[in-house]
Amino acid sequence: MRLRLHLYSREGRVLNCGMSPQRHRPSNDRTRRQLLAAGGAALPLLTAGCLSSLPPLGGNQRYGRLTVPDGDDPTYRQWLPAPTSVESPPERYSFATIQPTAPQPGAPEEFIARRAYSKADIDYFGIGFENYDLLVDSIFGTVIEASFDRTQITQTITDSGYERTGEYRGYAVFARSDVPRRVGVGDGVVVWTSVRTHDQPNLEALIDAGAGERPRYHEENARFEQLTTAAGGNAHLLVNTDIHDPTGRPAMLADAFRSDGETAYQVVSYRYEDGRVPTESALKQALQEGGYRFTTEAETFDVQIDGSLATVEAQVPFNSNTEIAPEYDLPQVTWGVTQDADEPRVTFRNEAGESISADRLYYDLDQPDDFGEIEKQSLWSDSDDDSVSPGAEATVDLSEHPDAKGVSLVYSTGGTHFHVLFTVDLRGETDE
Repeated sequence: MRLRLHLYSREGRVLNCGMSPQRHRPSNDRTRRQLLAAGGAALPLLTAGCLSSLPPLGGNQRYGRLTVPDGDDPTYRQWLPAPTSVESPPERYSFATIQPTAPQPGAPEEFIARRAYSKADIDYFGIGFENYDLLVDSIFGTVIEASFDRTQITQTITDSGYERTGEYRGYAVFARSDVPRRVGVGDGVVVWTSVRTHDQPNLEALIDAGAGERPRYHEENARFEQLTTAAGGNAHLLVNTDIHDPTGRPAMLADAFRSDGETAYQVVSYRYEDGRVPTESALKQALQEGGYRFTTEAETFDVQIDGSLATVEAQVPFNSNTEIAPEYDLPQVTWGVTQDADEPRVTFRNEAGESISADRLYYDLDQPDDFGEIEKQSLWSDSDDDSVSPGAEATVDLSEHPDAKGVSLVYSTGGTHFHVLFTVDLRGETDE
């Protein structure tokens, strides 16, 4: 079965959907990076077809003043190195933070989806996603704050294919080379980098920032400091420092979900360059025309502008009768891969983490004639087990596909929904 991806522009407008002739190759690293790069506007990249696309607001939304709870302290800023503190400063700085408590019944679908994809994109270290206190996922790597026994976590990491490579600022450091990844384990903190997941993996920069030994972004940039102070800490937060708002003006973006226990709120903030702030009416008009994609359940909206900061708040009632869709029941697994030196084949292995129903795992080959399609091929169909547990492996035969550029492990519950769990670049472009 072939599935076609639809993409959104940096402002959230549809670029292609369904059987559009535009050709884009979906892979987990690119879709995740596009999610961070475009803020919440890129969420539909994580599924195929048009089932999860969010409609523009149109003219039916209601406006009114909302009483939205304040965010928590932005403690995540501790783990955000200043762009000037790294050797190759990024053109665009993006990150997400999560407080991974279990979602309330009937929580907004977009919040559920963001949380699910964040979970599936991280290796398993023996902690359990729901036990994290805080997750900070940036272009440089992922930081996990949690309570854990360092000895047990270290054992899980080494048992799952990582090897000890040394120590850095009190962190035990591990690495693996199949798809290059590194892990640093400190007291109550795990720092992880992956060439598949992060644009500029830099374990040392994250550890340095956390220790206060490297400048942090908010300490050097007043616009970023104001934006993140306004956004605060949230159940989920996306930040991008280089986007265009719905009116086309350049801005920094913060897109947050929080709740007061009875109602959820999506809060989107724009920090503009001085002198480039739109009027409230102009921003409202642009939102009506589809300039930003709020969760489908959003009802009342509130737009406020204070100096160079604009805030769009949306009220999202909980629907306790709504269950979490199965496509968001994604696993957290450390995947290992072996490429046979003598035969054209690749073997995937569940190294550690959760068990997965075998009928939800497929593979897809990245070939020149794909035209942006995902083709789900059964991977564990010959297995006698119904679930793929740690230690289970399956092999993809590439003998009839000499031009394949990559192979991906795909999770799907049927229909057009899918998520790429893991991707192997067969061209060898994997140096970290």
